[in-house]
Amino acid sequence: QERDARNAAEKLRQRVKYRVLVLRDGIEKNIVPETLVPGDVVRLSSGRIVPADGIVLRSQDFFVDQSSLTGESFPVEKQQRQHRDTDVQEAGTDNLLLTGSNVVTGSGDMLVTSTGGDTEFGRIASRLSEKDEETDFAKGVRAFGFLIMRVTIVLVMLVFLINAFRKHDWLESFMFSLAIAVGMTPELLPMVMTVTMARGSSHMARKGAVVKKLSAIPNFGSMDVLCTDKTGTLTEDRISMIKCVDPDGEHDDELFLFAYLNSHFQTGIQNPLDEAILRYGTADISSYEKTEEISFDFTRKRMSIVTSSPKGLLLICKGAPEEVFKACRADEQVRLRAQQLYESLSEEGFRVLAVATGSVERKDRYYRSDEKDLILQGFIAFLDPPKQDVDETITALRHIGVEVKIITGDNHHVTRKICQEIGLPIKGIMQGTELETLTDDGLRNRVMNTTIFSRFSPEQKTRVIHALKDFHHSVGYLGDGINDAPSLKAADVGISVDSATDVAKESADIILTRKDLLILKEGIIEGRKIFGNTMKYILMGLSSNFGNMLSVVAATLFLPFLPMLPSQILVNNFLYDAAQITIPTDHVDEGYTQKPHRWDLKMIYRYMLLFGVVSSVFDIATFVTLYHIFAVDEAQFRTGWFMESLATQILVVFVIRTEQNPLTESRPGKYLVISTLICLGIGWLLPYTPLAGPLGFSPPPLNVLAVIMAWVLSYLICAEFVKRFIHRRSDIQSVLKG
Repeated sequence: QERDARNAAEKLRQRVKYRVLVLRDGIEKNIVPETLVPGDVVRLSSGRIVPADGIVLRSQDFFVDQSSLTGESFPVEKQQRQHRDTDVQEAGTDNLLLTGSNVVTGSGDMLVTSTGGDTEFGRIASRLSEKDEETDFAKGVRAFGFLIMRVTIVLVMLVFLINAFRKHDWLESFMFSLAIAVGMTPELLPMVMTVTMARGSSHMARKGAVVKKLSAIPNFGSMDVLCTDKTGTLTEDRISMIKCVDPDGEHDDELFLFAYLNSHFQTGIQNPLDEAILRYGTADISSYEKTEEISFDFTRKRMSIVTSSPKGLLLICKGAPEEVFKACRADEQVRLRAQQLYESLSEEGFRVLAVATGSVERKDRYYRSDEKDLILQGFIAFLDPPKQDVDETITALRHIGVEVKIITGDNHHVTRKICQEIGLPIKGIMQGTELETLTDDGLRNRVMNTTIFSRFSPEQKTRVIHALKDFHHSVGYLGDGINDAPSLKAADVGISVDSATDVAKESADIILTRKDLLILKEGIIEGRKIFGNTMKYILMGLSSNFGNMLSVVAATLFLPFLPMLPSQILVNNFLYDAAQITIPTDHVDEGYTQKPHRWDLKMIYRYMLLFGVVSSVFDIATFVTLYHIFAVDEAQFRTGWFMESLATQILVVFVIRTEQNPLTESRPGKYLVISTLICLGIGWLLPYTPLAGPLGFSPPPLNVLAVIMAWVLSYLICAEFVKRFIHRRSDIQSVLKG
């Protein structure tokens, strides 16, 4: 964990290791970023990386890409303000620059306000260096460990004291109690968990998911809330032109021709919007020839080209709708209708450009003043579209009990549009500014009824994840940007994609090697299989062992000798554990994998108590049969109980492994069947081998064997009814809670 944190922090530091041009005392100097201090003025130009956090003092056609930090798809325009406020700085404001973002076009001067660990970048690095938070699965393992410890200590001490005071042989009582403690402890649990997780990791790798931490797989299975950033995970992270519509909202091919001409001939600022227009389609422009260009500037927020056409010289203007409107002539009704259409497209989440044209006379030069009396042709709408399979992923996740929440640095209009595109039901929307006024209790009250969290900073994303975890949800987080790294660490399972930043991949537990997000569903199913097989071992072992200990307590109270020798207990435990080695290969019912599962100590208690009591009842029945009815000697008594105890412990796995009918509805894995029968056969054959004497066994008569078999069969039938009672009660309680 410490190594991963150091690696992630080092990648953050390496990203900003270069020289910057700074203005100090009126003199320009090239310095390393580490020597920057608040108050320095840094000069930035196209292609430069921003070395510190600061505010813009001067800008000229200044566009900055900060998508890796804020999740915004578009380069952001940055400009100076007449009244600068250095106290209020939030990601996304138009005069704030963040460390690690890069200048796409233009130039500007920046006043440094924060450096090193005080920057947004530095705060992320600091959080990555912190110790990983305890996951939901780890908490369950710890709680289960304490349960085993308490039960074992109480019962072992009870057995030891009863034997010691009744038989006055303290050493023998101590050895017997020690053997009981070994038998009570599920010592194969680490092995079973490791093998099942290793198998699951191998299966997931073949399907396109690399598991960095094996412990993340069961967390993956228990996950019931998936929080995800939008850009790059749900979307293509590539701006696409979606449609072109005239002022009445109808598709217009001529409008696309005008937009295509403008983007094709312009030679100024290269931006993703022009690239998207040129990718959208092709147009026949063979009869058009560029005459002049009126370049883009920040004040006008528009640019024009003049081209010859079959109808004469044509000026084509493209830019921000508010600015293009100023250059158009139209009556009030047309202008109002166009404004409403523009606002409607914006509310749908589209980035919108307006296109207008006008005839001009031929002359040597054209100026900004020529952008007048134009006719509005319509609007070009852009979007970072959702990935092709993401709607299927959302539906598939919903069907297996995983709720999806979007936490993004983008605005809520764009995010809502994407959610509508992928079919994600929206319960509510919260913006980052709202979170600042909420206490942790207030956030917990709103978090479950909110689907979209927009304009959220890394700290705010982490607060949401903690609020969900406080509700006892197992939370997964899917992200690919630097600003997602703290959230990836805070979640129970952090998931990233192969195209993510290095820092995000270092912080993640699972990395999707392909952009097929349906891998998520496969990974969750695999995690649930692992959790299911782990619980089989725990429920079977704990309930059987607890029953045996109750039986030992009863036997020591009424029998004049030990019911089983310490060596026999250890052999029984060895054979029983060996039979369970193949549990990781067992089939898991499809119904089990369709809903999330978590550590349920109440369920474990019920299994331990009810199965333990039932097992003990049949053990006591065996004691009575052997001691009072058949009156066998001590060696045959111990052999008989050894055989009955081993059979009930080993065979009950076929009852516990499924909630369904084990004979007709759920087929066990073949390796589990083989290992179970082999270990049972070895245990039942031991009394007839040369090892019988050293182990203290003596073969029981055939009529005793027949009765033992009858008790074993009766126990398995009774165990099936007990299992159904437990699950029926749990289902009723789940419905009542729901």
